Amino acid sequence: MGLNLVDIPDRTEIYIDANILLFSAFKHPRYGDVCKDFLMKMEGNACTSDFTINEVFHKLMIAEISKMFDVRPKDVVNFIKNNPAVISELQSIWEEMGLIAESKIRIISYGKLFPNFIETSKRYNLMATDAIIVEIMKLNGLKNIATNDSDFERIEGTTVWKP
Repeated sequence: MGLNLVDIPDRTEIYIDANILLFSAFKHPRYGDVCKDFLMKMEGNACTSDFTINEVFHKLMIAEISKMFDVRPKDVVNFIKNNPAVISELQSIWEEMGLIAESKIRIISYGKLFPNFIETSKRYNLMATDAIIVEIMKLNGLKNIATNDSDFERIEGTTVWKP
């Protein structure tokens, strides 16, 4: 079982999973405030990767276009393909991504992940994106992750912190 975000010891370096950033951005009724407070508290000790930022960016874009143009989320990609100019009409996504860019969340690098993430997926029964995050953490010597995804609890040597 994951540990509570508010109990993270000072100076603990921690990987921020996409759902923590998304709970904050979407002002989730249960987790939004705790995730926002956590992100502010962890500035300087929090890190993530371009891979995770891409996931956040994609989900924010899907949500905003869905809401703005009354398109079902599963139809947004086709909607964008047929109406690419809608991307320039977006507003909140640019604000949210700007907040992330201005924060002190360190963007860590990752190198060659294949084929290691395939083995990690198989060994721990993880979806591809989670296996990639595990490999990014390994490459950067990280043992802590802030997430609401219990799948990471199966990873030996990893401490999961939850909202």
